[in-house]
Amino acid sequence: MAIGTIYSYPSNPRVAKIQAAANLGGLTLEHGEFAMGQTNKTEEFLSKFPLGKAPTFTSVDGVHLFESNAIAQYVAESGSAKDQLLGTTPAERAQVQQWAQMADSEIAGPLGVCFLHRVAPIPFDAVADQKSIEKVERALGALERHLPGRTWLATEKLSLADITAAASLIWALSFVIDQEARDKYPTAIAWWKRVAESEGVKEAFGEVKFVEKRQTPGQ
Repeated sequence: MAIGTIYSYPSNPRVAKIQAAANLGGLTLEHGEFAMGQTNKTEEFLSKFPLGKAPTFTSVDGVHLFESNAIAQYVAESGSAKDQLLGTTPAERAQVQQWAQMADSEIAGPLGVCFLHRVAPIPFDAVADQKSIEKVERALGALERHLPGRTWLATEKLSLADITAAASLIWALSFVIDQEARDKYPTAIAWWKRVAESEGVKEAFGEVKFVEKRQTPGQ
């Protein structure tokens, strides 16, 4: 069943988590035409999504959403895997939200600096770069402490908590969390692979190539 249309630039991990939620829930997402810096600056776009951010989403019945966690929540709520993805009790639902919010605030947010240093033509700030990497590793350390004895983050099944946290790490693992760093977090990396290889998720995430040795821009 078609649920709506996503607008975003290619290979956006925030879209990957939404697509995974759709896949698990038996839903279809359309992908609309979008050019970053163009589409999101038009009056038509801004009238629906006032911050001009991506991804954005329009449902088949005209609901407009612009935060990726809100979009993922909407998609998860609408599909057949709602209970699995979001939990069935207040405690489970709160824990799913806890880890989803942690992924945005403690991984996706801090990751921006060190990621952009490696993919965008911006001046390299070694201090800011190191702080960014340290914050991402701090989050990985939290996962490493939480996961022993657990298969999944929040419930007894793969949930939106796992999908959101794993998606937030895609760029980190691709550009800055190299083999030396990964060796410090074996339980967290094993969990990430378990999520990424799950049916419905692997199709959304695609192939993720881990960086072997982190490169410092300009060196």
